[in-house]
Amino acid sequence: MAALRLAALIIGITVASGWLLQRVELLYNGPHLAGAGSMPGPQVFLAVPIGALAAVTLMRRWVGPGDRAVLYAALVIGVSATASGLMHRFLPGLVTGFYGGFAQPTGPYYRFLQVVPDWLVPGGPNEAPAIGAFEGGAAVPWGEWLWPLAMWSVFFGAFFLTCFCLVWLLRQRWLETERLGFPLLEVPRALIAGDLFGQRLFWWGALVPTLLLGINGWHHYMPSVPEITTRLAMEHFLLDDPWKAMAPFESPFHFEFVPLLVGAAFLAPVEVSFSTWFFYLLTRVQLLVAHFLGRSEYRGDFIPGHGSPWLDWPSHFPFFMTQARGGLLFLGLFSLWSARRALAKAISWRSRATWGLVAGLLVLWAWTTALGVPPLMGIAALVLVLLLALTFARLRIDGGLPIVGMPQIVGYLFFVVLGTGAGHFADETYMGFGFLAVFGFTMIGIWPALQFEGLKLAEIHGVSPRRLIWGMALGLAVGLGAGYLFSLETMYEHGLFALQEQGGARSEARIGRYYNYLFKDAGTVDGGTDWVRLGFHAAGAGCTYFLALMRQHFLRWPLHPMGFVFGTGFGWLVWGSVLCGWLCKWLAVRYGGAQTYRRVMPFFLGMICGEVAMRLVWAAIALVQGEMGGGYRP
Repeated sequence: MAALRLAALIIGITVASGWLLQRVELLYNGPHLAGAGSMPGPQVFLAVPIGALAAVTLMRRWVGPGDRAVLYAALVIGVSATASGLMHRFLPGLVTGFYGGFAQPTGPYYRFLQVVPDWLVPGGPNEAPAIGAFEGGAAVPWGEWLWPLAMWSVFFGAFFLTCFCLVWLLRQRWLETERLGFPLLEVPRALIAGDLFGQRLFWWGALVPTLLLGINGWHHYMPSVPEITTRLAMEHFLLDDPWKAMAPFESPFHFEFVPLLVGAAFLAPVEVSFSTWFFYLLTRVQLLVAHFLGRSEYRGDFIPGHGSPWLDWPSHFPFFMTQARGGLLFLGLFSLWSARRALAKAISWRSRATWGLVAGLLVLWAWTTALGVPPLMGIAALVLVLLLALTFARLRIDGGLPIVGMPQIVGYLFFVVLGTGAGHFADETYMGFGFLAVFGFTMIGIWPALQFEGLKLAEIHGVSPRRLIWGMALGLAVGLGAGYLFSLETMYEHGLFALQEQGGARSEARIGRYYNYLFKDAGTVDGGTDWVRLGFHAAGAGCTYFLALMRQHFLRWPLHPMGFVFGTGFGWLVWGSVLCGWLCKWLAVRYGGAQTYRRVMPFFLGMICGEVAMRLVWAAIALVQGEMGGGYRP
């Protein structure tokens, strides 16, 4: 009976979310409740799973702690698949290239569209599936969509299986030997325990985002109400040379206070949070030095635009994301090297995880090969994806960093190393890497981290791993089905044009362009090996190695390699809030010790839960208002 009740909760909440989120996020432009693509930020705690967990905790008489842990682990996978975490950025990407100017026979994209397999996208250039998706007012052509959705479901299922088997093989090393900290799990753990709501400090913490987002949301609907500014743009003060070089358009210099991120930074290790804002400020110094060297506008030899302007900003010297990617690759390889003995012991032909890993990789390899990627490049791309996914998982579950995806383009390194241009690779290869950008534009790259968190919750609450696996698999299956159904119905009813210009899908509806930019730019612009970018990859890896080495030899070394990677690549998104959270934790530990830290933690958990609650409140108001594009998005 308990298992049936849990399955009913997973299915019911996921399906209801799939219906609800189309209206809140896509139609009414309300708050993101289930992720927002892949970029780090305040969506690190998905509002629907947290809200559902809080609700069932209040009904603890019917749902025990173990069931609540499985429910949460299933919902973060399933609910995120239904909307902005996956569907809103995946589905438009399939049809964008087949509509309008992209699909003109005289355009530069058309030759690549000719090699797109029939099973990958519905219909052909300027046929009914693409026209209806953009212009709306049409029924969903399920006959055209059924085969592509089935094939993509095989891809998502195989990737989920491969990730989980790899996670299971690393489970003993990371969970039992290294005992990683899982700082961000403090929120669901406290909610599952059910003792937060009785603590006064929790409610005082929740009051901060309640007042802030309450007043600002009120201002949105009633402009006469003054807005509380939470962002300080440094470019308003750095107006003269050379200082204005520290705040270019492509690398914003904003100090921003986000209560949820302050709370998350408080939970993170002090060295990681300190290093994040420290290395971000160091990037401002790098920009200043680049200005003095006259290299601020230098962009290297790589193809222009390369389909990911906001995944690889700034795309000019000194190439911050390139430095961070070099550090990411080093961290991933270093983590696997450190776990080599545990992996060698865990990998056995008697192990189901080993067979599952092999089977999942074979399915993914066959899928990418059928897509058009050469077999050797296909397996190399999959290894690269899994390495990056494990590294981002490590940043989240050990460093407590607000990771919500894997914002990296799979084909990037291949093109940087091997060059681009017509005839350099087959058109099928360029097209295949373009569509594999689904790893970078959605949340699926963070599945290993979510699986590790689920295993940790299962360990804490005495849940069998088998039960957890079935719960997460059920969440994924229901999430994909509900996402396909409700997202496509919304797209074809209103049209991507209307959702982009009047609804809440400005970014989501435009993502499809980047898939096409990727294969068009790489396939038509001649370029050789970009030695400058490769050098900055090496420099980032070298700096990360140096920091790891110093931490091994000096106990009080304050700079953490994770902070270098995150602060250099993504610090512009979070550094102000991380600085506030670090300062609060440093003061608590420095002058009160661990006991004071634990005593004041409910206040910061309240800041996190308060912002999540306000997202749910403004989502409900957006539904009541029922005005297309009129919702408030914190």
